[in-house]
Amino acid sequence: MTARIVQITDLHLLADPLGELKGVCTRTNLQAVLDVLRRDFGSAERLIVTGDLAHDELRETYEVLRELLGDWLPKLRLIPGNHENRGFMRQVFGDRVTVVDDRNVFADAIGGWRLIGLDSQLPGEVRGQLGESQRDWLARELAAEPLRPTAVFLHHPPLKVGTGWLDEIGLEDAERLLELLRRSPQVKFVCCGHIHHEMTVAQANVLLLTTPSTSVQFLPETEMLVPDSVPPGFRIFDLEPDGSFRTRVVRVPIVTRVLP
Repeated sequence: MTARIVQITDLHLLADPLGELKGVCTRTNLQAVLDVLRRDFGSAERLIVTGDLAHDELRETYEVLRELLGDWLPKLRLIPGNHENRGFMRQVFGDRVTVVDDRNVFADAIGGWRLIGLDSQLPGEVRGQLGESQRDWLARELAAEPLRPTAVFLHHPPLKVGTGWLDEIGLEDAERLLELLRRSPQVKFVCCGHIHHEMTVAQANVLLLTTPSTSVQFLPETEMLVPDSVPPGFRIFDLEPDGSFRTRVVRVPIVTRVLP
């Protein structure tokens, strides 16, 4: 039976309900995305959030997010991004994450698949790092069920995305992760956020998918950060028991109200 999961990423939520990032009200955008999810994809079996939940890294912001997610909480799995406070994330979403060697991760199973979430936050830095201990944990998880199709989620992409300034703030120990993934053919794809636009990159037997932000979008193939005018979005996966899958990005146009 097909299992449907949804991924959202890079919420950059602020405690101030009118707070903006690069001219975008991140709470308004997130509420619009969640409205579409509830209306059109409410039967999805998981909602995975791949980091940068709270741009201001305040406990209050995580509490606001928990309230906004509401009925999605039983289906929710989340991991940190570079804009994150791990401690507050655990305090507010302690029932939704697993702590392994001070990292906020998850390992889940659904529809014949395994879903694994990694913590790529390097505190105080924009770039990411998994570290040896977490890679060892991942290796054990993969070795436990080598025949079960698996999806890996993390914030920082482990492959180059072709935008220089983003590649400079990618995953610091990417090659070590890739070595492990190349030895693990059950991993059908890796899905990330961080770059604020949609991409598909294949290298050797590693398929990387990235997903638009629910907040501001970044124009690809630029020398510096340039906001893009395309709407926010999210990604849908339909996972089949035989290890095949379908995926697509859904965009959510935002209506800007002009006051009289």
